[in-house]
Amino acid sequence: MKFKLFLLLLASVHVIFANEVKFGKVSKEEVSETVHPIEADAAAAILYKKEWVYYEYNYENGWSMTKEAHYRVKIYNKQGFDWATLQVPLYVSGGDEERISGVKGVTFNLVDGKVVSEKLKKDGIFIEEVNKYRRKASITMPEVKEGSVLDIEYKVSSPLFWYMDDFWFQYDIPVNVVDIRLDIPQYFIFKKYSKGFYPIDVRESRENRSINVSYRSQDQSGYMARTSRKSGSLDFYETVYQVNTQNLPSLKEEAFTNNIDNYRAAIKFELAATQFPNSPYKNYSLSWEGVAKSIYDFNSFGTELDKTRYFEEDIDNLIAGKTDNMEKAMLIFEFVKSKMTWDDYSGATCSEDGVKKAYKEGSGNVAEINLMLTSMFRYAGLNANPVLVSTRSNGIPLFPTTDGFNYVVSGIEVQDDVILFDATEKNSYPDVLPNRVLNWMGRLVRKDGSSSQVNLIPDQPSREIHYLNAKINEDGSVEGKSRTQYFNQFALSTRGKLSKTDEETYLEEMENTHGEMEISSYALQNEKELSKPLIETCEFANEGQCEIMGDKIYVKPMLFLAETQNPFKMEKREYPVDFIFPRQKKCMIGLTIPEGYKIESLPESSVVQLPEKLGTFSYQIVAQGSQVNVNVSMQLASAIFPANYYDILKEYYKKMVEKEAEKMVLSKI
Repeated sequence: MKFKLFLLLLASVHVIFANEVKFGKVSKEEVSETVHPIEADAAAAILYKKEWVYYEYNYENGWSMTKEAHYRVKIYNKQGFDWATLQVPLYVSGGDEERISGVKGVTFNLVDGKVVSEKLKKDGIFIEEVNKYRRKASITMPEVKEGSVLDIEYKVSSPLFWYMDDFWFQYDIPVNVVDIRLDIPQYFIFKKYSKGFYPIDVRESRENRSINVSYRSQDQSGYMARTSRKSGSLDFYETVYQVNTQNLPSLKEEAFTNNIDNYRAAIKFELAATQFPNSPYKNYSLSWEGVAKSIYDFNSFGTELDKTRYFEEDIDNLIAGKTDNMEKAMLIFEFVKSKMTWDDYSGATCSEDGVKKAYKEGSGNVAEINLMLTSMFRYAGLNANPVLVSTRSNGIPLFPTTDGFNYVVSGIEVQDDVILFDATEKNSYPDVLPNRVLNWMGRLVRKDGSSSQVNLIPDQPSREIHYLNAKINEDGSVEGKSRTQYFNQFALSTRGKLSKTDEETYLEEMENTHGEMEISSYALQNEKELSKPLIETCEFANEGQCEIMGDKIYVKPMLFLAETQNPFKMEKREYPVDFIFPRQKKCMIGLTIPEGYKIESLPESSVVQLPEKLGTFSYQIVAQGSQVNVNVSMQLASAIFPANYYDILKEYYKKMVEKEAEKMVLSKI
């Protein structure tokens, strides 16, 4: 007798949340609360968050996953109004897509001492397509005011039973109570990973579950076969993960922070294996080497990389007679940058149309452009391989998963070095990649399946050098000339700004940044010569740099080049400081004081050093007759500083800002 099982009725009973908050039952105390009891400056707070994820099965579609969610949000002031809209991601894979249902919402306000409610209407629910792999449901609550409490419930049904979103415990607002429950049938084996710096206690247990099932039975009687349905039960156990936690602090983002999600308290579950009845054990767990090889083996990756016929004639003509490998590489790199335009879509694999169509149309995603580039390098005889990357917006890939990489660049191996190329960025140069790519480590994947880590962070600092000659007038105005050189990452970002705006707008922004400045002439050098530093020169007049008191003039010797604010304001920081790349800023300033004045006092020269030669700030000033010369240098030798360096960095910037704010005093003779 052969039969198939399918679900008739889910008969299991679950003990869910011991202290579950009932939807729609909001207290007057919650609505009348005006300040969060722990974080008084909070604009909003999550009073309660519940997520219950469980598995279901039916005969037609097989296994599916359901998430039931309940959010209760308190709005304290207008800065918290962004929380009036809750956004729910909905994923699409092939013909399968997640669906949201059972959306309910109520806004509670205090009016004349009484709690009044306003229900969410259908026009407050909007679903939009983000890209071909993701949609987004936006739930916008009505009648939101300062003091409102928002109660929202929804359910997401997912046929993508192998994937679940991370469980978040921290947001940019405080969270009072979180209840999480995840029920996983014994047929699915998941790995659990913890993220962030706030400890989360996860309780793990087993519970038995019984499903009433029916099956199709085929009976042979003579020459006739009859199919009938019979019922039975299927007993199995589930692994239950539960979290019940309270009073989670807000996760505040400060200057020089990589993707804040890297440091958010969260739990991630990754499918490691399946073991279905009467089926072999299937392993999905991979090392980083295994992840890289599996991506390379995709038809949308390795197969596309092997295609060459569509470009062979063009490349043959391009490199004809060239023997130097680097010369060939640069010709091909510039050719691809000029021919191809990035469609702004990131991904480690090609679209269904592939590299051939992208080449024909002159537009493609990241993988199509940079796999095409790699294929051309190989065709020209270079030892080139793709390098898988997780962008800064995708986060640091802490665990080996195929979705850990969402980008690809090209790498040419030269002796013990790898030179990196990204042809999606018109102004990029070898080893000068867009900031979005500078995210710790990438993984270079070779055709034989081997792979190795590649450091994406530049070793050498990018430099910004300012030369300034200015004359201080008796009325306190300043006029002069400036010349600025931008190297590497600074050159890339400045060229990017210039290419995205017209010169007039760019200069207006520069004038506004420097305060009361008027630029009378402006010129660029090497805008398109990417191997050279970008050079800006201008003549300017500025009326806002000096302060006149009686017969004295007070002026900062660095003028508008001085740093005015310390970017580090938090008392404590739990996550690293990420400057993206090592950097150096130099300012060489020559000032001429007005006739009839003498130098009464100057700031003192100063040097501030970070431990282990990780950074130096040097401020040197000398006067000779009517001339004042200032040489200032700030260098950070590392792109990333661990959190335990935060206080040191904060003090470093504090001393730098204070020193650059000091004024010299000129007095009438």
